[in-house]
Amino acid sequence: MSNSTGRQRVAVIGAGPSGLCCLKHLSENLDVFEPVAFERNFWPGGIWNFTDQTGNDAFGLPVHSPMYNNLRINIPKEIMQFPGFPHPKEWTTSYITRQQCLEYINMFIEHNNLKKYIKTQTVVKNVQPQKEINKNDKSKWLVTSSPLNQKSEVSSEVFDAVLVCNGHDFNPYIPEIPGMELFEGRTIHSKSFRYEEEFEGLRVAILGCHFSGEDIAMLVSSYAKKVFACHKRSIEEFPPSFPKEIEQRPPFIRMTKNSVVFPDGSSEEVDAIIFCTGYRYSFPFLSDDIITIKEERIEPIYKHMIHIDYPNLIFLGIPRQLPYFPHFYEMARLAVRVLEGKVKLPSKEKMREDSETQFQSRLREGKPPSFAHYMGDGDRQTQFNTDIAKIGGFEPLPGVIKMIWDDILDERYMNITHCRDFNYQITGRDSYRCLNPKNTKTRQSKAEKPA
Repeated sequence: MSNSTGRQRVAVIGAGPSGLCCLKHLSENLDVFEPVAFERNFWPGGIWNFTDQTGNDAFGLPVHSPMYNNLRINIPKEIMQFPGFPHPKEWTTSYITRQQCLEYINMFIEHNNLKKYIKTQTVVKNVQPQKEINKNDKSKWLVTSSPLNQKSEVSSEVFDAVLVCNGHDFNPYIPEIPGMELFEGRTIHSKSFRYEEEFEGLRVAILGCHFSGEDIAMLVSSYAKKVFACHKRSIEEFPPSFPKEIEQRPPFIRMTKNSVVFPDGSSEEVDAIIFCTGYRYSFPFLSDDIITIKEERIEPIYKHMIHIDYPNLIFLGIPRQLPYFPHFYEMARLAVRVLEGKVKLPSKEKMREDSETQFQSRLREGKPPSFAHYMGDGDRQTQFNTDIAKIGGFEPLPGVIKMIWDDILDERYMNITHCRDFNYQITGRDSYRCLNPKNTKTRQSKAEKPA
């Protein structure tokens, strides 16, 4: 062990929700672990730390947070909380603000006394396995970091394990579109969207219209002269309740100095374009011989988490489209049990086979390779949680999380402009109530309904 006390030194990269879950589980067994978290921001909380800044910060690094000023969470807080740590009772609204969400995260930090494990204003530059391998076939790790304000000062520490919790919503993707360099209007990625008032009186094209695209389009439409929601979703997939004043168009394929051009040759003059085109995975501190990303598929990892060749290198937060606080909590729980030696993993061959089988199954369903880690349809999130709970030997998350998730997706589809009016109450592992305060309509889960 690199620690004279015999404890495992564990590096946690990132102190957002997933990193905090790791610290919580690690700190519950300080006889075994010595956790150290590296956080580049001035305070923990990850992307929930709102800032007016966009682009690069004062230290030349990309601003991490994509939060916009009037953001409210798009799933009820009841399925977006850390297990065993409910939101304050006085918060009666299910769809809380970004400010409340950050406050809740800080409550979690304070309650579990996690600050003392976090090195803030610290940038991790490199994570490299050491040559020596111990008897458990596990390499130690050299973690190189620098203070945010003095990047020339480099320090290196040896750790017994690394938990990667740097998130997946900070590296924006903007497609290359012919004529983009000619456009004279304003172009931003949704990561840099902060205030809808900035688009007052403008004609705005929004490319991409999933959760963030839908929300930003509706916010901007309150101020803009015209909004075009440009997307490739079918009529059946797109919410019929979407505001009619927002004109739906297919993705534009070309740009001119003042317009966007669609596949049929038609065009619309626009003053601004917002790219709601998502994010790309990025682990800049890991070399290509450790991890590869091809068409958004990360290899070689088992169950979207555990590095197959280095099982003491574990990733938290790779799966997309989850009510992610509870799932982060459970992933962190499994990660810590793996490091404790309480989980016997399959052979490397079996883990590779499992990973490839899952990937090929998605391809056969017609999913593109970029959906390798997508959990937002069918029962994928339930199966994922069941899988990691079985491996970890603990009870899976309650079924009510998936039940409410399905409910809110239906409500968003049928009533997108007022879906956040609904409030939810969990009444059991597989039951809940839903109340719309505007019309006092109450819905019950199947388990709550009388026979």
